[in-house]
Amino acid sequence: MGIWGKLHEIRLPDLLLLLEERDGVLVLQSGKRPPLRLELVGGRVGLVREGKRPLPLHRAEERLLALMRERDAAFNFRPDDLLPTARGPKLSALALRLSTLFEEIEAVRRRLPAPDARYVLKDPRPLPGPRWNELFERAKEPLARGASALELAELLQVPLPVAQLFLYEAARARRAAPERPRPALRLAPGWLLGRFAPSP
Repeated sequence: MGIWGKLHEIRLPDLLLLLEERDGVLVLQSGKRPPLRLELVGGRVGLVREGKRPLPLHRAEERLLALMRERDAAFNFRPDDLLPTARGPKLSALALRLSTLFEEIEAVRRRLPAPDARYVLKDPRPLPGPRWNELFERAKEPLARGASALELAELLQVPLPVAQLFLYEAARARRAAPERPRPALRLAPGWLLGRFAPSP
């Protein structure tokens, strides 16, 4: 028997836990974007598609985090016992991760850097506490050149809001800082005129 409803009636992490012992396809829909389809088998996530396009896990998590903010998002679960074995994360682990990340992101959402704001490495020492250090080690090289949250999300395969939160925490710990814009080239008066003046 299938179930359906709206995400303002049940939190997405709670819905995942509710479906932990059921096999089938969970469809999540909001607005004009293609529906998100998750195959759930044996308490794990299998293939994830947005419309007909397969999504890697970090892009699926990004979409799930966005759906948690949309009160009009609808869900529909259809049982299916013939799906292939799932090798993705356990639903219990995904539910906990989504719940934790959502609370962390919402607490500082207005202070998060813009997706295209570029940051540079200022101090290679580990961040205080273990929370972000594995990601920081992987991000050092692109940050040494200068990178935005959009770039880090793709390079490190993490959801975009997680990359934004990471840059926010790295900046708070003074390990990274916004990249300063390059000064505009200032030309001496008459330079252009002299350059293109006809030869005598």
